[in-house]
Amino acid sequence: MRRRRLVRKVRRTVRRALGRTKQNRLVAAEPNPVVPDRLDSFRFFAVLGTWMEQDVVEATVRNAFAQGVEKVFLVDNASTDATVERAVSAGATLVESFETQVYEEHIRVLFMNGVVARESLASGAEHVWWLWLDADEFPEGPDGMTILDYLRTLDRRFRLVGSTFYNHYPNSKPEYLPGFHPLDFQPLCEHYIRVLPRFCEQWHFKHPLQRFDITGPFAMSIIGFHSANTMNPAPLLEPVGGIVTHHVQYREEGVTRRRLDLLCGGVGRNSYNHSIGNTEIGKRYASLDAIYAQRWTDVDNLRIRDANRGVAPTPWTGPVSGRRWYQPEEVEAAKAAWHESRTLSPTE
Repeated sequence: MRRRRLVRKVRRTVRRALGRTKQNRLVAAEPNPVVPDRLDSFRFFAVLGTWMEQDVVEATVRNAFAQGVEKVFLVDNASTDATVERAVSAGATLVESFETQVYEEHIRVLFMNGVVARESLASGAEHVWWLWLDADEFPEGPDGMTILDYLRTLDRRFRLVGSTFYNHYPNSKPEYLPGFHPLDFQPLCEHYIRVLPRFCEQWHFKHPLQRFDITGPFAMSIIGFHSANTMNPAPLLEPVGGIVTHHVQYREEGVTRRRLDLLCGGVGRNSYNHSIGNTEIGKRYASLDAIYAQRWTDVDNLRIRDANRGVAPTPWTGPVSGRRWYQPEEVEAAKAAWHESRTLSPTE
């Protein structure tokens, strides 16, 4: 009897989530018109939230510039490593730094929304497109385009753009080297689609492109940049399709383990429970052994809570953006130098 009640409850929850009408969603989708009414002009900025990301943040910033961003505004949760230094050296501007006892996602998003509002107004522009970023996210435009070129094709009605999300997984050494695009190290990936919740009818996991309009209601990004809310009954409009994001959360094994241990390890350090609001960071932490051993069937896929094991990564087959800030021979030389250093110092 108890089992039947639980099954009925789960089914009701799924039906409610999947059966929501367009009016109840924050986002609605339409195709970009054949002859779009484009904006005459707009600015394009990025807002980047960081916490202990020194291994990857330089590449994150440089990728944003390669995609056409004019400025990268940095909001840092008091990283004690070289995160800020490396982000600034890559061209970012530190605009907010706040200190908390543990990593605080809710506070971070509040600061990032404040930066978007303040810097949009300070720009004097009528329209400002914003690219919302975590340090382990590498977005790009569709079909080999830059994001800026893609935005220039859109009708002015669209104030939000969703992203198809690919989780990347390491399967060789080195798993990653700082300064480079992670796709050059981790071609294995899996298209990530959550079963619950659904943020839009296209099943985009995130909507990292959000537009500020001086004459329109402010679109406040929700936690995780999954969507945005203007508090109007009408949903924000996004184009069919959108951009692509390469999500590279599992980088060099030692670095990744130390960072997740700070987030999740030890008594009193389980910040993912109260600052992020769910246990997904903890699930990633628990999957580290399986990930670095390539035991894909043992990896928590994070799609839903009741069927949460197994991923099936395959090599990336989409267009490879040529928008790199280095030459191909540079990354090959860096890999060769890494292997040579391990041959000379095998105990390290």
